[in-house]
Amino acid sequence: MSARSDCSFHTIETRHVRRGSLLLAGATLLALVCGCPTADDGPSPPTEPSKPAVPLRLIVVDDARLAEAIDREWRARAETEIEVLEKTTDDILDSRLHRLAADAIIYPNGLIGELAERDLIVPIPDEIVNDRRADTEGTTRPRLARRDIFELIRQRDIVWGERVYAVPLGSPTFILFYRRDLFDSLGVAAPTSWAEYQQLAVRLSRRENLGESAPSEGWPWHGAIEPLGPGWAGQVLLARSSVYARHRNYLSVLFDLNTMDPRIAAPPFVRALEELVAAAELGPAEAIQYSPADVRRELLAGHCAMALTWPSRAEGDGANVEADNREPLSIGIAELPPSTDVYEPDDAEWRMREESETGHVTLLGVAGRLGSLTKSSRKPQAALDLLLRLSGTEWSTAISPRSPDTTLYRTSQMQSAGAWIDQDFESAMARDYGELIQQAHRRPLGVCSPRIPGRTRYLAALDEAVHRAIRGEETPAECLEAAAERWRAITDELGIKSQQSAYWRSLGMEP
Repeated sequence: MSARSDCSFHTIETRHVRRGSLLLAGATLLALVCGCPTADDGPSPPTEPSKPAVPLRLIVVDDARLAEAIDREWRARAETEIEVLEKTTDDILDSRLHRLAADAIIYPNGLIGELAERDLIVPIPDEIVNDRRADTEGTTRPRLARRDIFELIRQRDIVWGERVYAVPLGSPTFILFYRRDLFDSLGVAAPTSWAEYQQLAVRLSRRENLGESAPSEGWPWHGAIEPLGPGWAGQVLLARSSVYARHRNYLSVLFDLNTMDPRIAAPPFVRALEELVAAAELGPAEAIQYSPADVRRELLAGHCAMALTWPSRAEGDGANVEADNREPLSIGIAELPPSTDVYEPDDAEWRMREESETGHVTLLGVAGRLGSLTKSSRKPQAALDLLLRLSGTEWSTAISPRSPDTTLYRTSQMQSAGAWIDQDFESAMARDYGELIQQAHRRPLGVCSPRIPGRTRYLAALDEAVHRAIRGEETPAECLEAAAERWRAITDELGIKSQQSAYWRSLGMEP
């Protein structure tokens, strides 16, 4: 029996002995020896059981595979507990949501504006952004290593206003996949303009031009396939139009900075949509429902000569597809075609780019995942350590590739680029892809897909414009003018002033 329980036992027993000085002396002596209260103080209060440690809570939005990978890796590597909660974009966009019941959140890149403008997430502390953590704390805690992150991602993707609000987990961009064997047999190279792309798509769609490399008669075959399904058609249009609309002297592409009037019905977008419709005529009718993963499967099945998508090992998208060719396909990759001319919005005229310009423009925010601290976090320091580990070099190659919406994003990951590449692609592609994606994020000119509040509604209107143009319901110009009207209505409904402030912040500026 413990000293405390012995003491309690004797205190109770003294109630049955003769009262007097001997009793008082005995009780006092026992109190001194046992360290317990005397009879006059009453019985000792019961000891409260210690409360279990509250685990870190992490919300993962629209990514079950990423949530599973994070939970598995954290439990295998870390000592603290974590609770991973899966939510959808609709859950996060619910207007009744005023706080996030978690310490951190991982979400699609395009939601950063919605979360920041609603004050649901907070900036990453400056000492972390500037990698001064070890100097100020004298610890070996994980670091952001911001200079290791590809340039456009660290300068644009993770920034809201003038502050860094997130850590990256990968931001894929559309790239051009092409059948190298067919290109070599025809003596052609990757297209250097969208006009060349269209000419090649027409030429490669005709089996008689392919000689011995032609697929079997009756085998599905197309010159090019693009992901034109819901959620993707508008993104493809933006990827195509960026090279025409992003002038070096104009940071804003989608809206007028001063009036918030949409620019998506302007000549650069009309030209891009006309070209998109012409290319879609050479693809399968089902492409109007295709995602990037669907296009990748079509490519690996040997159904097309060119494709706009990105590689992914998640889900085994291309694994075990039935291909017409018995030999592995020889696949080449390239950035999307550049443009030597660009639209100047103030003068409403087309200009030639300067000789120093490559004509390439990278579209950001097509997909990707970011991680942020929630404003309601109970354990901000521990939550920050969690995010930095997930985004850092050591853990990232075991976690990020599990999502179909990520890709490599650090220079230190270049040697591990194969972790993000489909097994059906040649192993040599890993090096080429790593170099290509790094180069795309080094481009001085980039355009962000809409990431202000209402993003999903703006993109849905753009999807509808693309689909109507493909179906021939109206001209591309008329379809885009209708989309622009819808954009104006969305902006008016959400508030021009607040949307304008958000748009400035989405470009890395404070209004």
